Amino acid sequence: MSESPYIETRRVIIDKKYNPKYGDDKICECGHPYNSHFDAHKNMRVCGWRYCNCYEFKLKLNVINYIVRVNEHVGYKTYECETKEQVIEAMGKGWQYEVNSPTGKSIEEFIPF
Repeated sequence: MSESPYIETRRVIIDKKYNPKYGDDKICECGHPYNSHFDAHKNMRVCGWRYCNCYEFKLKLNVINYIVRVNEHVGYKTYECETKEQVIEAMGKGWQYEVNSPTGKSIEEFIPF
């Protein structure tokens, strides 16, 4: 077997960028929202969250972003919701409801005017 004139190496480069379809309301294990882990000034590349040194978004499971208390004609029932879609679904189960957010998420969009 003859020797090659070159020692060859291969490199794999993985660029991770923001996925707008993933959902900004998802929370990382560090406690910060998904979109906070990307730099808008650098084409939405991963930058980590500058206030806690978290450089990789890891979805925190079972985050209760909203609590919906619904009057279902037979009494109130409480739903713990992670997403806005779940809130809307829970509100449709009764004729009277309250929406609260233990994580400080905006709830104005669910309050009818």
